[in-house]
Amino acid sequence: MSRPTRLLLRGRDRRSVWRRGVARKTAAALILGGAVYAATSALAPPPPDPGPLVLVAGADVAVGAELTPDTVRAVHVPADLVPRGALTDADSAHGAVTTAPLRAGEILTDLRVAPDGPLEGLDPDLVLAHLPLTRPDLAGVLRPGSRVDVLTTVDGTVLAEDVVVVRQVSPADSDGALGFLVAVTPEDASSLAVAGGRDVPGAGLTVVLRR
Repeated sequence: MSRPTRLLLRGRDRRSVWRRGVARKTAAALILGGAVYAATSALAPPPPDPGPLVLVAGADVAVGAELTPDTVRAVHVPADLVPRGALTDADSAHGAVTTAPLRAGEILTDLRVAPDGPLEGLDPDLVLAHLPLTRPDLAGVLRPGSRVDVLTTVDGTVLAEDVVVVRQVSPADSDGALGFLVAVTPEDASSLAVAGGRDVPGAGLTVVLRR
């Protein structure tokens, strides 16, 4: 065998040895990396439990307001922060009426929402009475949750004190009266009905806002 041929073969052998060395080192590094990953994965704590899915207010909601898809959203909450009676079914919550003001992010519960109507959750001795107001400027400042005294426009007599406005209802009268449902005692409801009757000349109702 000629000298150039021997030198060529030796060069190829060296490259082969070098390639095998690199391959062994690469394989060893991969094996070591896999072992380290497996070890750290085994020691790492599992991801935290996101908690059950509950309904919360998606915005500030006044008492007596009807819940809609825009004001209700579902979020995961840690189990130890979920109160009793927390609502989880969005379909049943939509259209329900709040019995207390809600802040954005507050969890909805069966005590804060009345699926069966606006009276649920209120004092059982109270009833809902219709309160028509013909002054748009006055009616425009009332919101569900407002507390008012109701007076007759005949002589200013106070008919009901510290009345809670539960919800606004669409005006049904041709004179444009804006109506509200207010929580009052049965006796006060009777007084409001008489004082607001159309058969009494000059009769009407007005309110004074309370703090």
